[in-house]
Amino acid sequence: MAEQKKFVLYEYLVFFWKKKVFFLIIPLLFTLLGFGASYVIPNKGNYVGSAKIFTGGVSLKGLKDPSYLVDQFGEDVNGELEAFVSSDSFIKIKIYNDDKEELEKDLHKMTSAIEKAMLENYNHRTSITEGNIKNNEKELDELIDVLEVTNDQLKNGQLNVTEAKSVASVLEQTEARIAEVQARNQRMTGDIDLFESPGIASEEVKAVDKNQVELSLAGLVLGIFATFLILMLWKYVNEARRYYNHD
Repeated sequence: MAEQKKFVLYEYLVFFWKKKVFFLIIPLLFTLLGFGASYVIPNKGNYVGSAKIFTGGVSLKGLKDPSYLVDQFGEDVNGELEAFVSSDSFIKIKIYNDDKEELEKDLHKMTSAIEKAMLENYNHRTSITEGNIKNNEKELDELIDVLEVTNDQLKNGQLNVTEAKSVASVLEQTEARIAEVQARNQRMTGDIDLFESPGIASEEVKAVDKNQVELSLAGLVLGIFATFLILMLWKYVNEARRYYNHD
């Protein structure tokens, strides 16, 4: 039984060797078919424009929402438009179009409009925070003046018991308020230091990848597999014909 299996395998190998030219012809045909398929498969456009936008210290949620950006800034864009969050603090925009010049114009116009809106929000947020810090510093100066006055009153020793208790209470409240304002100011100053200016990280237009290499390789692999199947079937049919002709 083992010898018969070896004989059958040997017969197939000999047959494959005699028909080895088909291992060149059939895979080559399938490779060409795979390469040709890259031109037949429909694409969204011949060119794709990609832009990566850094949101930075933008606080408005809408400016971090891809669908909102498409609705607000993509109305005049020609071609197919996509937007999605590519990574933390980054939004990626893709536009597909057959006209490269029109695509470059639309991509730059849209990304510039988004950048402008983000910078306006960033500057507004920074301005408000800086204004709050100034107000806190002004309040802090007033509280320090109150603190100095109350301390002087207590040190003079000219207050009666009731007045001394009242001034001591004011002093305690003032110290607590000073600590609160200082902590808030420190927090807001830290926030400003962490604010990052938004902007366009990258912007490019290039031809759409038609996956010619991938499809050609897939055709080659499929062609080799098909060659084995065809030759095995060929060999099987020859053996079957020989068997029935012999009978």
